[in-house]
Amino acid sequence: MKKIYYNYVALNTFSYAAIGVLLPLMGQYLIGLGFTGAQIGTITSAGTAMAIFSTTFWGEKYNNMKNKKLMVMCLCFAAAAIGGCLLWIIGYWVFLWGFIILYFFQAPIMGLSDAMTIEADQPFSAVRKWGCIGFALAVFVAGRIAEVFGLQIIFTGYAICFVIAGLFILAIVRSESRGRQQPAVWRTETTVSEQEQAEAMLEEAKDHEDKLHRKIRYRDVVKNRKLLGIIAASFFLLGTNVANNTYFSFLYIECGGTIAGIGTAFLLMVGSETVFMALSARISTKFTIEKTLLASMCISVLRFAWYSFGPPSYLIIALFFLQGMVNGIILVEFIRYINKTVSRNHLGMSISLYYAASSFSTILCQLAGGIVLDVAGGTGVYLFFAIYNVIGVVLYAVFGLHKGVEGPSEKNI
Repeated sequence: MKKIYYNYVALNTFSYAAIGVLLPLMGQYLIGLGFTGAQIGTITSAGTAMAIFSTTFWGEKYNNMKNKKLMVMCLCFAAAAIGGCLLWIIGYWVFLWGFIILYFFQAPIMGLSDAMTIEADQPFSAVRKWGCIGFALAVFVAGRIAEVFGLQIIFTGYAICFVIAGLFILAIVRSESRGRQQPAVWRTETTVSEQEQAEAMLEEAKDHEDKLHRKIRYRDVVKNRKLLGIIAASFFLLGTNVANNTYFSFLYIECGGTIAGIGTAFLLMVGSETVFMALSARISTKFTIEKTLLASMCISVLRFAWYSFGPPSYLIIALFFLQGMVNGIILVEFIRYINKTVSRNHLGMSISLYYAASSFSTILCQLAGGIVLDVAGGTGVYLFFAIYNVIGVVLYAVFGLHKGVEGPSEKNI
């Protein structure tokens, strides 16, 4: 049903818009309160640390609840309420704990929204791209409004976006409920036969028995050296690209930009990610996944190294597409590389390890970035990011990841 599809599109648009309103400009807001760079780094990294726990906690609740979607709706409303309360907090320690509590409710929303989309048989890539669009547009609009009314509006905008996202989840629940309440004749015509049901039950029982006889543990997964190499190399790329959302505003202001300009820059940069995500499959087909990732990683090093020289803000905007050439590629191709490297029954745990490493890298970059910001300013932060990325490129080469995989015989199953 088209109506349900558009509800999922709106859910992704407004949930990511909430993040886009808050995170890129929060650093500037906290500086205005008198917080130091180290304190800002501690706040953002503490939120990421909570995300590791909260996504696991709420993911388990989601799997075992009957009203899954209503739970996600409540998470949206809770995040909106706490985000609105942060507007009134000016003390460091209270704000730190408020931000940690915020992430307890906010962090799982995106992953659970993805799960809802897939479970509803919606076209995932078509729906998910609206998250990037929502994020980019939200930063642009928030920057323009903040230039006029002040940075405190980011918390109000954040709360409004999550309330709207929650309302669209409610609309999805009602639409699906109406879909189940079709006339009995329609249900009879579309119900599968008893034989098909029996075959499906037997197949499910067989799959369950196979899983019981072959329980997979993380120690089985980490025997794959190629996988460990991918995780190690990506560790030194992914953290900087997330921390960039916090520290880019400091660099941009140092280089002569404005608060409104930050919104314009993010609109163009994040928008370019969507384009390169769409092109990544074609590029990797022509040049291979391994070489495409290596080129994207090298571009990331050069981009951050160039930022460390403090180029004029108009040049940063003019070369906005560099972010798309990095994030738009690595966010897709690292997952595809893992899928190519491990056996299917190891895939879930392998991706979980990859995301866990990414979260820890983000915490490190946010903490270290805040400390460097106090000592060397925004340009110093990006010199640190460039050096950090160089380590990832070196590890990528040392593990021979640019050479690709030889096939299933190479996998440690």
